[in-house]
Amino acid sequence: MIRYVPILRWKRGERVALKHLTPQARTRTTPLFLLGSEQFKVKAASKSHAAVPAPQVFVHDVLSDWGTGTFYLDASSLPTQGTQPHPIAAIAAAARAQSARMIPVIHLGASHGYLNAVTAIKSIDNRGVCLRIDMQELFSVAHWLPQWPFPIGETDLIVDFGENVASAAAVGTALDGAFRALGTGGHWRSTTIAGTSMPPNFTGYTAGQHHIVRVEVQLWSRLSALPLPYQLDYGDFASVTTGVTPANIAWGYPINVKYTLPTHFLIFRGVRTTGPSGVDMDVQLRAHAKGIAGCSPRHAIAGSWSDQTIDQIAVGKADPKGLEHWVQLSVNRHIELMHAVLP
Repeated sequence: MIRYVPILRWKRGERVALKHLTPQARTRTTPLFLLGSEQFKVKAASKSHAAVPAPQVFVHDVLSDWGTGTFYLDASSLPTQGTQPHPIAAIAAAARAQSARMIPVIHLGASHGYLNAVTAIKSIDNRGVCLRIDMQELFSVAHWLPQWPFPIGETDLIVDFGENVASAAAVGTALDGAFRALGTGGHWRSTTIAGTSMPPNFTGYTAGQHHIVRVEVQLWSRLSALPLPYQLDYGDFASVTTGVTPANIAWGYPINVKYTLPTHFLIFRGVRTTGPSGVDMDVQLRAHAKGIAGCSPRHAIAGSWSDQTIDQIAVGKADPKGLEHWVQLSVNRHIELMHAVLP
């Protein structure tokens, strides 16, 4: 079975999407959470409860929304306080205490503090590590592999092309050779490619319905058909952007929706809710739901919370709610679909 690795930013919409996954989709999924300072905060004290440290809050939320299944955590963007250990050390301790199965993610350019923390976590938990590299690092494996500090048999490798997946696909046979070479120095515990064809916030698309080819799916299909000496797993960005949301941008205006199909993204680019040509958000979201329900072939998934909810919105039996609700629906649909279509 091909393993699926959705890359998520651990925002509330994505968390709710995970909470509503079917048990079947969970069995093939190992999510990778990119934890930033916005999602890593102390729970303030109240009259009846003391303050809860940020690591405990995060782990509690993981168990609540994802459960006890294994997950990857990339916390490299969290700042450190002076000479204190990197926060991922405290997160791992909280995960250990609450029986959450965390595998730390590291990059080749990680700070000494982060590397030291990950080394200690691996030693205590004995679950190995995950290494996330980009295209340039893929082509320079022979240079950095001798200095890699962990056994590759205890390392899950993720080749993350990010938004450059089309450029990676254009490399052609040279890329094929790079993936063949990954198996020549010993076997990584697992090998996954990841990327996305989705432009941030639907940049460059006019109002209306659009299809965007999922180049990342095409690339995985081509590479996995090669005679590789290992299984190539599949990963992607389940939300609409690979990066941190820029400041001072009114997200959601126009009202946009993404719906994932097996080989394309179905995009509904809306209009603003204010001004002479403005349309109320509820009206736009209901229209988007009708567009999704009427899409052929849609590949609706039986038992999927997102597909069932969209169908109810389309016929007026459910409230379209707001944009965060549609993030929940979009991410849930995306993960359920990948479970359904991956071999």
